[in-house]
Amino acid sequence: MNITNISLAYIFFGISIIAFVFFLYYKFLVINTGTKSKRRDKIIGSMKDPDNWRHRNNIMAFISLFWAFISQAAFIYLKFFNKSGLISIIYVFVYLAVIVLSVSLFLKKNKLVGSK
Repeated sequence: MNITNISLAYIFFGISIIAFVFFLYYKFLVINTGTKSKRRDKIIGSMKDPDNWRHRNNIMAFISLFWAFISQAAFIYLKFFNKSGLISIIYVFVYLAVIVLSVSLFLKKNKLVGSK
């Protein structure tokens, strides 16, 4: 299945917006759970390891920011520099699979082992 160059560009633009929203979400979690924050107790509660949780959320924020920049670069390239008419939609699915794979590998690598 093929889609137009402009449609694919705006799909990447949408992905960049979603990734940037995730960046803001994770960053606000990290900021609002800082030592000087008034909301720290509401968010953390009785969490066992809040420092590790904050560290993982901070890394997730930067992974999201990385994919937002990559998606924005793909949008700019497809919108302004690529002049082909039709492009296969498989590229979008491969791109989304790489994003999901990078996030899942990070989460799997940093998964906490439950206490026995």
